[in-house]
Amino acid sequence: MTRRQWLALSGVAVYSACGRRKGTGFQGYALVSNAGDHGLAVVDLTQFRLVRPIPLGAPASQAVTGPRGQTFALTPSTGTVHLIDTNLRVVKSRKFAATLLAMCLSPDSEVLMAIAPDARELIIAKATSLDVLAKHKLGAEPSAVHVPPPPRPGEGAKPRYVAVSSRKQGMLELFDYGTGQRWRRDLTGILGAVRFRADGERLLAANLQDRSISALTTPALQTIADLPLAMKPENLCFNADQGQLFVSGEGMDAVAIIFPYNPLQVDQTILAGHDPGVMACSDNPAYLFVGSHSGSDVCILNIDSRKMIGIVDAGQRPTYITVTPDSQYALVLNEVSGTMAVIHIPAVVANASDAAKWRNKVTAGLFTLLPVGDRPVQAVVVPRGA
Repeated sequence: MTRRQWLALSGVAVYSACGRRKGTGFQGYALVSNAGDHGLAVVDLTQFRLVRPIPLGAPASQAVTGPRGQTFALTPSTGTVHLIDTNLRVVKSRKFAATLLAMCLSPDSEVLMAIAPDARELIIAKATSLDVLAKHKLGAEPSAVHVPPPPRPGEGAKPRYVAVSSRKQGMLELFDYGTGQRWRRDLTGILGAVRFRADGERLLAANLQDRSISALTTPALQTIADLPLAMKPENLCFNADQGQLFVSGEGMDAVAIIFPYNPLQVDQTILAGHDPGVMACSDNPAYLFVGSHSGSDVCILNIDSRKMIGIVDAGQRPTYITVTPDSQYALVLNEVSGTMAVIHIPAVVANASDAAKWRNKVTAGLFTLLPVGDRPVQAVVVPRGA
């Protein structure tokens, strides 16, 4: 079956911005980290055009943003975190170590955590000033760091936990960054990403060697389940309400869906295009966007119906996907081509009668394509005037 025939049978039409529902843009900016540039590229999402970049003096690998619109950018080779204000100006830079690998913000955005691989340290800093509050020696070289997600409206405060994993040594360490108390667990295998369940009471760890997800209690780190998978769990993505965890990776052209609550189980494995890789979810509508690790496609799945509803050609080897807070646009970074593809989400219409009409427009859901720099690897969306 050809891709065009598949689209016709899937009961979906994906059409361009010149179709029936034009995009009006998002009132904010996309800040793009480029591995080959010495700063962040800035895309004005109201007009989808590049504006003045933010110089950092070294390539950036990651940026995170808090609820007040402040952004923290990481330049790993200099071991530095840069604080960027709502006017997109660097107001403070702090060198924490010789090199840094990754960082994250606490659920209340008051504390910043970063891991230093060479020093084998977890660094805890006050977010507003970047002053170091504590440094914790780690048992192995860290590869990933994660905290519970921010509370949703009506939810209480989250546990003050931060988890650090070591890929090669299979070690998992958990810290209470308020008290400094720590817990450690040595797992068999090569560890990938770690994710907290929304309530912070369970930690899910990807075991790349065994092709499984381990569920552990917090803070004791006792294993309560090992969930076998059909693929290597290289990419993890929660849906908007944190009730489903999607897993993709080498081994199967599909995405596994895990329920992290009772019953804790792999609920289903569904086809998701060729060589599924990076993922992101929109809230309303509830769609899952899955980039092809070795191709150019982004596959779109309806989370509620568990059906594949379209494919968009978004560039060479999508390496990162994020969605604007209003669920209007999916932003797809392509490291090889140095571009950001923009998918207008309302243009994805699950309407069987439209499928035949638009079946020849395989790439018509691509709203625009922008050059954003040398090897874009990550992006965050910052609302204007936050």
